[in-house]
Amino acid sequence: MGTKRYQQMCAVAAALDIVGERWTLLIIRDLVTGPKRYNQLLGETLVGIGPNLLASRLQMLTDEGLVEREPVPGDGRGVEYRLTESGKALKPVILGLASWGLSHITSYQPADLVRAEWGVLAVEAMVAAGPAPEADEAYEFHIGDQAFFVLCENGTATVVEGSAPSESALVVASDPETFIRVGTEQISPLDAVLSGKMSISGDSMALSRCLRLLGLSLNTDEDKPPTDKGLVEAAP
Repeated sequence: MGTKRYQQMCAVAAALDIVGERWTLLIIRDLVTGPKRYNQLLGETLVGIGPNLLASRLQMLTDEGLVEREPVPGDGRGVEYRLTESGKALKPVILGLASWGLSHITSYQPADLVRAEWGVLAVEAMVAAGPAPEADEAYEFHIGDQAFFVLCENGTATVVEGSAPSESALVVASDPETFIRVGTEQISPLDAVLSGKMSISGDSMALSRCLRLLGLSLNTDEDKPPTDKGLVEAAP
């Protein structure tokens, strides 16, 4: 494909020979959340990439064995791109970058693209970097049109797509922008609830445990009383 290589006998350089080009890791990020059609990547998640560059990156990833083309179920002419087992092995890398990058999102600009599925990745990154859960319970999130839950069981927390199969100890609903701003500590959960852009319902102690699991504080303003119970009761 004419890609420049570092020509270094180093595992990091070898990895960057494949995924170090601009846009490549973002393609992997989007396929980590599930298979995508070419037009989905081009028009929804990778706004700004040129069609020829996207096609080139996808071909390179296919040639390297990280991505494969598959027919779309129920659509005889449709094709979607999905990660191979080798591509899926990059998920911890994506989560590690997300965890590191959370502290480097300095502000939200109106022109910035925000998607609910990126919020799911952010939660997975928080859970992976956080402490062991304190109780067996589920925390359910509805971010835009995306539903997922954190299942805490036997000292392990797992992020699962969809609504929790049983009653959740905590249910959080928000638009994607507000959720990302809370996750990056630009605003506190308390301020998000008081603004009407986030709702939280459930057990107040579960809220405390969830916040500790995600490494978040209820309230970043020391002048306001940090009462989890008040926050849950105030949720719309």
